[in-house]
Amino acid sequence: MAMFECLILGDSTGVGTATALVAQYAIRCDVIAAERATAAQILAWRKPAKRYGASILAIGSNDSPGAKLADNLFKIRTSITTRRAIWLLPYSRQVASLVNKVAVAFGDESIDLGRFATNDHIHPQHYGDVARALLK
Repeated sequence: MAMFECLILGDSTGVGTATALVAQYAIRCDVIAAERATAAQILAWRKPAKRYGASILAIGSNDSPGAKLADNLFKIRTSITTRRAIWLLPYSRQVASLVNKVAVAFGDESIDLGRFATNDHIHPQHYGDVARALLK
């Protein structure tokens, strides 16, 4: 029986989400995420040649809205083979709108970080809340 494969790809919100998933639910995914990563940097990263059951995409918190971001998000999404993709929409409403448009174009799901308390408008105060929302 094949093990369920999951991926968390993105910036610091991906790092925090991965940590919460392990701490609360002992869920371990491949994590390709780094503090302050931009969509252009993430696009340049080498992605594993795996087919994932689920992928969490935490991208855009360190980017300015615009056509280049939308293009990079589209390219990132096409570089991942996954049955289910869930995008974490950043606190910036303009960036969240662009990320959501890409999610909709691929028939992906999204969770809006804007529904979680924040101190800096970039990171949730409690990543455990995000982990719970992902597993609902």
